[in-house]
Amino acid sequence: MGFAILRTQKLKSGIAVRRSMKHAFRQQDTPNADPARHHDNTHLGAADVDEALAKFNARLPAKVRSNAVLAVEYLITASPEDMKGKSRQEQDAYFRDGLEWLKQRHGAENVVYAGIHRDETTPHMYAYVVPRDRQGKLNCRAFLGGAHALREMQTDFAHKVGLQHGLERGLEGSKARHTSIQQYYARVNQAMPQKLDIEVPEAKLIEGKQAYGRRVAQAVVDQVGPRMAQLQAKAVHADLAMQKTAAAEKGRADAELRFAQRERLIQMEREKLAAKVKEVQALQLALYNGGDQLIQKQVEVRTYYDNLKSKHLQKQR
Repeated sequence: MGFAILRTQKLKSGIAVRRSMKHAFRQQDTPNADPARHHDNTHLGAADVDEALAKFNARLPAKVRSNAVLAVEYLITASPEDMKGKSRQEQDAYFRDGLEWLKQRHGAENVVYAGIHRDETTPHMYAYVVPRDRQGKLNCRAFLGGAHALREMQTDFAHKVGLQHGLERGLEGSKARHTSIQQYYARVNQAMPQKLDIEVPEAKLIEGKQAYGRRVAQAVVDQVGPRMAQLQAKAVHADLAMQKTAAAEKGRADAELRFAQRERLIQMEREKLAAKVKEVQALQLALYNGGDQLIQKQVEVRTYYDNLKSKHLQKQR
């Protein structure tokens, strides 16, 4: 009996979620995937990255802590030989039950998108979940907090899903360390043969050492050459991918810096505007108070004039 495999990856920024979804939809370079088999992949809940991101953003609460886990990416598969031994219908049934398990665990509304990759070596399902608790707050710790919670999760998945499909839980309490989705893909992409099988020609009865050495060397070149060319091509491909990733990261950092600078300039303009508003308000208040004082002076002058006029009239009488 093979093993049910469940892996998790915490995504703490919108950029990380988008990057992961671009991988899911094959909108970025994926060396370990066969482009000719992309049409075999299945998308559940969204047709492209933009739709999946819209559903993800719609589930985020209004207030999000700066250090919060925004999404958890789940990967569900099985031992490679067991996964390949299942028919397409059996694989789909396993993935369907795995998705239902996720919905029961997190709430169907929080499982924003899922898909199945069949263009890689081992078929697997992945799903993006917003870790909201019953109070509606982001609370990844409630689901993945600590080794004990992870062990319980693995056991629950194996009992409720794995056993129904002829799969068992990995050895509980073993010293094997949990592999994250990121580590899982890294191992898949970096896997290389440690030993090359080379057929060495036999020496002829009448053949000098130099001649035999040249034949052996030529046999090695003929057998290893194509393999080395493939490895070199893969290395170049991986190097280009790393360069693209580094350039994208640098571009993102530059964009964030420019955004921060613009935000600072906008804040400075807001502060200047607020100061100008205060000045105008002060002038308005001064004019208002000055107008009151002018009216008061006019009343005083008018009263004084009326008194003088009255006194003058009395003298004339």
